[in-house]
Amino acid sequence: MHETESLASQAATAQSFKNAFREHPAGVAVITAITPEGPVGLTASSVASVAVDPPALSFSVTRATGSAGALLSADTYVVHLLGTQHVNVAEAFARSGAPRFTPEQGFTTLPTGEPLLADARQALRCRTIQVVPVGSSLLVVAEVLDVITGPASEPLVYHDRRFLRLSHD
Repeated sequence: MHETESLASQAATAQSFKNAFREHPAGVAVITAITPEGPVGLTASSVASVAVDPPALSFSVTRATGSAGALLSADTYVVHLLGTQHVNVAEAFARSGAPRFTPEQGFTTLPTGEPLLADARQALRCRTIQVVPVGSSLLVVAEVLDVITGPASEPLVYHDRRFLRLSHD
C-alpha cells in the first residue's frame, strides 16, 4: 500500500470511529478543581466506572493544556454526574471562554476547597492515581475519595453532539 493510500485509509478509519461514537450515547459529567489561579472545569462524556475496591473511575482529556492541564495538576477534583437540569452547565463547561462557576449555575465549595455543583445527581471527589498517554489524549484513572449524593433526577446524556434526556416510553 502506498503512503498516500495508507493516510487516506487512516483518515477514513478515524472518521468512521468518530461516527460510531457519535451514535453511542454517553452520560455527561462536569469535572471541577481549585487551582492557585482559581476554579477550573470541563465537560466530559468519557467517565466510566473502573473498580469498586478501591473505588475508581476513568475519563479522558484531549490534551494536558488549558482547563484539562489545570485540572490534572490539582491534588483532587470533583466529577459531577449531571441531570437533565444541567444542560446549560454542560454546554458552558464544554465551550472555551463560556461563563463558568456563576451563581445561576449553583456552585458551592466543599470544605476541602473544590467547587461543588450542589444539585448534581452524584459528585465524586477524586485524586489521580494513573495517567496513560494514548495518541493525542490522556486516559486518567482516579481513586474516588468521597461520594456526595444529590437530589434524584433524570441523567443527562450526550448523543450525536447534543445533550438529551432518556425517554422511558
